[in-house]
Amino acid sequence: MVKSDESEEEMIVIGRGLAFQRKAGDMLDNEKIEKIFTLKDKNVLNRLEKLIREIPSIYLTIAEEIVEMLRTESTLEINENIYITLTDHISMSLEREKNHIVCENPLLLEIKQFYKKEFALSRKAAQIIHNHMDIWISEEEMGFITLHIVNASMKQRSDILINSIQMIRDILQITQDRMGVEVDKSSLQYDRFVRHLQFFSKRVLSEQEEQFEDSFLDVLGRNEYPKEFDCVDQIANYIENTYSKKITEAEKGYLAYHVIIIFSNK
Repeated sequence: MVKSDESEEEMIVIGRGLAFQRKAGDMLDNEKIEKIFTLKDKNVLNRLEKLIREIPSIYLTIAEEIVEMLRTESTLEINENIYITLTDHISMSLEREKNHIVCENPLLLEIKQFYKKEFALSRKAAQIIHNHMDIWISEEEMGFITLHIVNASMKQRSDILINSIQMIRDILQITQDRMGVEVDKSSLQYDRFVRHLQFFSKRVLSEQEEQFEDSFLDVLGRNEYPKEFDCVDQIANYIENTYSKKITEAEKGYLAYHVIIIFSNK
């Protein structure tokens, strides 16, 4: 970690032999500087500096290029913490690949289904990794990178994200079982329902999020859509039994709306 003479701004400077025979306060040889790295969040910068003492700095270079790709090719707002999680994951992932260690991703199918855009971005991240290291990472590893992208863009803890994916998977299964009809997973209505469930699950699982409290349920009639509301009641029971969380009547209304829309033409 160094400070700029002009701005006193802290930054990470990468280059071969930069620190050789140098002590604190010494000037750096500009010709040896390969990369200058700084962040707004100084806590993240400090943690990142500690991390790259333990691993090759090339992994930070790769992570930075991936983040730039995310910002260029998507509208996602990326939390700076991704520099730490992604750099660390790339390090571990490449070690596994070099040693031919298969790391199974039990949620890969759901990740590819629920986070299609983010998974497509992780494929581009895999290309960036290959460009630097001449190693192709597996789809399982791409799935893990997808989780880092989702975490950084939705600002939620990784354990909540894992529970969220499992909750979405189970809700979709309950919906299909209760309605007794195969869902068209290629439809716009299905994509909108999955997107709603991504934010719904975050509201339910996170202590910092508040559930909807408006009276949207009143617009829809239980008598008119008894099967759809029975389906939502089953979802509410599942969430209470599995996660010890109660969902509001308003949240039930939004769920019912999506179930009605998806199965309106069945």
